Amino acid sequence: MKKHLLPLLAAVLGGWFVVAGTARSALAKDTSPTATKEFEIRNDRAWLGGQQVELWGLRCGNALCSDAVTERHLRNLDNMAAHGINTLGVYIQGSNGGWPDAGAGLNGFTRDGRLKPQVARRLETLVREADRRGMVVMVGLFTHRKDEEFYDDAAIRRAVEEAGRFLTERKLKNVFVDICHEFSHPSRMDKELLREPGGAEKKAKLTRWFKAVAPDIEVGVCPDAGSGSADSYPGMEVRLIQKKMPIPAKGFVVNVETQRQDVYQNDGIFNESAREYVLEDCRRYQKAPNAAILFHAAFIQGITNQSGSAPHAEMGGYGTGNSDRGVRFYYEWVRDHVGRWEYPRHVPVKPEEKKGD
Repeated sequence: MKKHLLPLLAAVLGGWFVVAGTARSALAKDTSPTATKEFEIRNDRAWLGGQQVELWGLRCGNALCSDAVTERHLRNLDNMAAHGINTLGVYIQGSNGGWPDAGAGLNGFTRDGRLKPQVARRLETLVREADRRGMVVMVGLFTHRKDEEFYDDAAIRRAVEEAGRFLTERKLKNVFVDICHEFSHPSRMDKELLREPGGAEKKAKLTRWFKAVAPDIEVGVCPDAGSGSADSYPGMEVRLIQKKMPIPAKGFVVNVETQRQDVYQNDGIFNESAREYVLEDCRRYQKAPNAAILFHAAFIQGITNQSGSAPHAEMGGYGTGNSDRGVRFYYEWVRDHVGRWEYPRHVPVKPEEKKGD
């Protein structure tokens, strides 16, 4: 090699080692993530970071369906907290995609049960940003319309374990888990492992698989409301219900899907009786100290819908018509009757703050 090339080669190699060293340093830092606040259940009450908390939430079933949609949720966390909302429910296997395609939700698992890296990245970003605001995330694993995409029970087990291992290794503790939403849905849950008969044993098995790799994360299984499958089972930690199911007196209860009052074909529009139904739900759950809700609306969950812009992380309007689509009335009810969220408590708002935003 010519001598005059040696300084150039040394400079190039030196620069490469600096870049490589920086990359290795970043990777090393990434492999030692900081733990979030830990969600716990004590005496049928919710605790976060060692503080007892009251949960008021949103069902954001398709929040992980793309980077853009997840970004919209990240940008709206502060507004949620300002209105007292401190809990989000998201699903790795996306929920009902609404209109025009009910199956439009993302499946964050491969057919053999591997957690897709891009979905894991979105999930971790959302969970960590929620933690910065003292918020909790319910992480759902399986839903009908997507369960049939697994090859077999071994793939389901791998998915349960991959999700649990990911949450544990990344130290994402401000979460609880719905392993299977609408267990035993009569027409759309296909895998036998996720259906009756033998529901109690099957739910317990799914829970054992999860707890073996994620012993510190609270977990439950939400049955389909009309299936007759029980909302409790051996090993259950958080008692998950949906829609019009009665609030159990025992256990820490989360209604992960309140009865939707708008339709995907005309999302974000609520007539007077529909709005009153939502607010009566709020009043019922406010009176139940062992229970919480994730408010469910087509406006929040569907993909595209009649509005053409769903799923909405934004609260939008009051839902009175085409030019006023939204769920602002729910946000403002929580703010005005519970308080804005400033971890670890809701802070009552002043009368002048109740006049609108």
